[in-house]
Amino acid sequence: MTRRIPIFDGFDEELSYKKHQVYESLIKGVSEAIKTDKELIKLCEVKNSGVYITVEKPEWKQSLDSALEYYISTEEYEECTKIKNLINKL
Repeated sequence: MTRRIPIFDGFDEELSYKKHQVYESLIKGVSEAIKTDKELIKLCEVKNSGVYITVEKPEWKQSLDSALEYYISTEEYEECTKIKNLINKL
């Protein structure tokens, strides 16, 4: 199944408003990158600009830690397990 990168209208407001989509993209992106031995993931795209927000491998752990805090706060523990497994693979 091909991963779909979320497309947003703008940078600041919309990304903070759509944390769930951003973190979901992060988890799927890191998971794929680990399997394919990539050093960079595309997190999301800014609509009609051709600009992608990316996350490089050295930043994955910190980003996954933020995602973990988010999913703990929303009590989505299955996602927490996925994130912990990804962190252990890094």
